[in-house]
Amino acid sequence: MRFIGCKTLLLDNIKELVDRKAPDAKTFCDIFSGTATVARHFKQWYEVTSNDLLFFSYVLQRATVENDSIPTFDGLKKIGVENPVKYLNELSMEKMETLPQERRFFQNTYAPKGGRMYINDENALRIDYARNIVDDWHSSELISDNEYYYLVACIVEGIPFVSNISGTYGAFHKEWERRSFKVFELFDLPVTTNGKNNSCYNEDGVELLKRISGDVLYIDPPYNGRQYLPNYHVLETAAKYDFPKVKGVTAQREYEDNKSDFCLKTKVVAAFDELIKNAQYQHIILSYSTDGLMDLSDIEGVMKKYGKPETFEVNRILYRRFKSRSQSNLTGKLSELLIYIEKENLCGGVY
Repeated sequence: MRFIGCKTLLLDNIKELVDRKAPDAKTFCDIFSGTATVARHFKQWYEVTSNDLLFFSYVLQRATVENDSIPTFDGLKKIGVENPVKYLNELSMEKMETLPQERRFFQNTYAPKGGRMYINDENALRIDYARNIVDDWHSSELISDNEYYYLVACIVEGIPFVSNISGTYGAFHKEWERRSFKVFELFDLPVTTNGKNNSCYNEDGVELLKRISGDVLYIDPPYNGRQYLPNYHVLETAAKYDFPKVKGVTAQREYEDNKSDFCLKTKVVAAFDELIKNAQYQHIILSYSTDGLMDLSDIEGVMKKYGKPETFEVNRILYRRFKSRSQSNLTGKLSELLIYIEKENLCGGVY
């Protein structure tokens, strides 16, 4: 899934730093989980806690982090559905056309039928039908909560591959891109089994850290002024399927309760200070970009305020950013920063 700041390319760097600084760690927390890429990866070795304020992120986490294996869907087998992902992907358009108009939120909002071009009409109906039937299965107790979140995540993961966008859902193209003509499919999501008590949350990370503790805390906050929900509102609605009131050409949903102080220049340092202060973790790793809202001096000041100054370490990973796919449009080199400090235990004793 395309996502602002996704850390897929940094997984090896993060693991190397964890191995070097916290070789005996048993627990790992991904407090701003996004697409859950980091949480999923580190589930191979650690008991994982993950969190994000966005509900669609929470759905992805519940499906692949808190679930410790792919669900068996025993309840659906009673009605002849052996593999619900395969079943939903193979439904005929004739069958899906039986869905009442009032239950077609995606087609009536994000597709040409609703005056927008995020997704073509047929794919929007496929999404609507899948979301409706999964909700029906859940309300009829044919699937458990864990099975429900897994199937919703399979739906959400498939949407970007047929979306008529440049990368986020802040706007749609006025002409159909090639990917828009692909047939929407649910994605079978792999689930790592580690036999541990992995847990996921859908909360403000700053507040959550007052209640949880462990060995390694990985922090990948928003680093610029773009609020995340407006950029991923279509995925948020797919996850909630709550028929929200939308406004404007881009059909934005209300997001006042989901605004992050980490996206506000005037509030980001104070929010970061509160987060580090609350962290009951021995090892803290921050992932940040050199074009972020916080200066390195601000980051260093906060981390040394609550951590052991002599353990503070900055690792720079160079990468290129392009305005387009053409290398001739190289705009400069940026650094991704992996910053480490060992936290002072202000209460004494062991975390």
